[in-house]
Amino acid sequence: MWRAAQVERSLLLQAVLAWIVRGSKDVGCDHIMGTSGQLYRWALQNPQLVAPVLLDYDVLEYKSPLMASLTDTALIVSAAADMTANFNLTSSSSAGSASSAPQKYVLQTIQFRKPPLVAEGTKQELSHELEAVLVHREVTGSGYFANIIVPIEVSAEPSLDLLAPLLDSAELPKQVGEVSPVLVSSLPVKLAHIFANVSFQHFWGEVTTSCNSASAGARILMRNVTMATSKSRLQRVLNLLKYVPDQPPTPPPVQTWLVQPCRRGSTTCSIPAATDLSPQLAEAQAAVTNGTTKLDAAKQAMDASLSALTGNETQISNDVYTTAIRNRDNLRNAQAAVDGATRTVDMLQAQISSAASAVWDSDAPAQTAQTAQTAQTAQTAQTGQAAQAVSSSSSNSSPAAAAATTNLTNATNSTTSAASAASAASAVLLASHTEVDGCNADLASPADVDLSTTEHVDVGQSGDKASQALLFWRLAATPGLPSEAAAAESAAIVPKLRIENLGDRLRIRSKKPLMVVLAEGLELPVSFADISVPGQHSLAGKRAAAEVQLVHMPDDPSKAVAVSLQMDAGDAENSWFQHMGDSLPRAGDATEVQGTDPMTMHPAFSRGVAGHFFRYNGRLLKDSRCARIRWHVLEERGHISNRQLATLREILRPPGSSEMDPSALSPMLLRSQRKVSLASVRSYTQTAASPDSKQNAGYDRPSPSLKSLLLSLPRRKSRGQTLST
Repeated sequence: MWRAAQVERSLLLQAVLAWIVRGSKDVGCDHIMGTSGQLYRWALQNPQLVAPVLLDYDVLEYKSPLMASLTDTALIVSAAADMTANFNLTSSSSAGSASSAPQKYVLQTIQFRKPPLVAEGTKQELSHELEAVLVHREVTGSGYFANIIVPIEVSAEPSLDLLAPLLDSAELPKQVGEVSPVLVSSLPVKLAHIFANVSFQHFWGEVTTSCNSASAGARILMRNVTMATSKSRLQRVLNLLKYVPDQPPTPPPVQTWLVQPCRRGSTTCSIPAATDLSPQLAEAQAAVTNGTTKLDAAKQAMDASLSALTGNETQISNDVYTTAIRNRDNLRNAQAAVDGATRTVDMLQAQISSAASAVWDSDAPAQTAQTAQTAQTAQTAQTGQAAQAVSSSSSNSSPAAAAATTNLTNATNSTTSAASAASAASAVLLASHTEVDGCNADLASPADVDLSTTEHVDVGQSGDKASQALLFWRLAATPGLPSEAAAAESAAIVPKLRIENLGDRLRIRSKKPLMVVLAEGLELPVSFADISVPGQHSLAGKRAAAEVQLVHMPDDPSKAVAVSLQMDAGDAENSWFQHMGDSLPRAGDATEVQGTDPMTMHPAFSRGVAGHFFRYNGRLLKDSRCARIRWHVLEERGHISNRQLATLREILRPPGSSEMDPSALSPMLLRSQRKVSLASVRSYTQTAASPDSKQNAGYDRPSPSLKSLLLSLPRRKSRGQTLST
């Protein structure tokens, strides 16, 4: 009896050792995990390359804590087993066929990593300071992975902050190998925002897996718009990754495909149509031809000026010299226009040629199927070897060993059945859930608003609305005694301006407020100004030639205020626009210029008051779903010259156009500047004079008389017409 029991233990020990030896050969193969993969330079878009697949996502908000671990390259948040976070890829060409089963990708981890370090003098198509990589694994047999790469940038308006619910109230791991819980606040993480209202650039890459460090094919999906976070949250993550060495970016393939996601269950899911670039190419070629003609004319004029300058060097009039300078500038501008149009032609021709030869998934790695079977093969082999060892021992030992074999087999079958049942239940659960719409869904963006349907404020005809007039002054102006107003205005400090081209608008901002607006009794420093062509607001279906939006953006984005200026084109130059010069940045670029007097931007600014305007509550952009803005659109029109308008049209695309420009960033996704508070405004002005300074002056400086300012308002004609001065 004793000897039989000893034999049983010996045989069982051999089986366990065989299982361990087998496992040491397939490290990490029980549950294969993917990594974030390579660091890529952001992919360029080709509007004519649209993927023939449907990407439908089912991602629900999640509130329970998740576990985060720190590695030597990333902060990794593991997805929980009960999370609903997956997407399907279904090929349109195989729809309805027996092989049309979609590839289903399920979230494994969210990995936060440092972006690649680009060489000095170059830039990413999307500027960002952190990357979130959502690592998914295909679960229907292909063995592929899918990495969704999300660029994250600091913003003054992080209303859809991916980091906030994960990091707030959480103690992050500080040492490599440490694990700690995140998502411990009351905020749920809403990963659906990663997919909503955006597109992705798709290409194939490789990732290293946990199964013997083998490589596997991975779909790389790069989000075409950045997401926002606060500076403090970004810094918490970057502090954990400060010892991660910087790496240069890996260039993506030339051919990348546009993939448009849609929410599962939506009735409007369809593959977007590819953009025909032929009309754009013809337009660009015509621009080259016209530009060349202008260049020749400019060169002839410059040659004539040179002859006039060198023909009589002792007697050169000011008119000759001025003409030569103007011809030189015209020649430079003509050459720049030809160069820009030529680059556009080259780019469009390359995109058309690339789209003609591209085949979807033709570069998919062929070896990935083997990776798909590795985990199942390893688990089956381990279980089979252990069962075989125990089975062989049971033939020469007591019934206890046979019972062990039976239990092991039953456990294996039970696990398989449970997995199948879980998959079926999961499928029912995924189909029954829907996504909750975002906040402020009823608010319209300027492009969707006709001002004739909004509230019209007429201060000049309603005494009870006198306090609702809009007042404007420079940063350093002192709205005190009228006799001192001119001196205060002339001594105004003009800040240096940073001009950023966001694709469909220019963003103007500075370290100090551009100016100060008094709206509805509140002194509001202007955080930034946006310029778009044509205008976004419409009146009776007509839009202005250009529009300037001055935005006050506080910490709470639901309390933002904006003043909009409608600009008509004509012969007269706008001195504020003229000071910015003709060398405005192209899409994705930025430049700095010395600012000029903002009061010359619009006639209402030069008077300091506006009493006729339209007002409504809306958004800044269509995708600003949680940013509520109180809009004030001046009825009095400003002006911009035809030349200045043409310059803006060369570098900006129309607001809300279907053309996807990778450098067209949402304002909430921009690099944040230092927050501007009213206290900082007063530190630059004399409006908040101390009691000591008032005593030294011998009197209390009174506020400007609102009545006197209202008397300076232009008389109002019929609505929509230009007001007299």
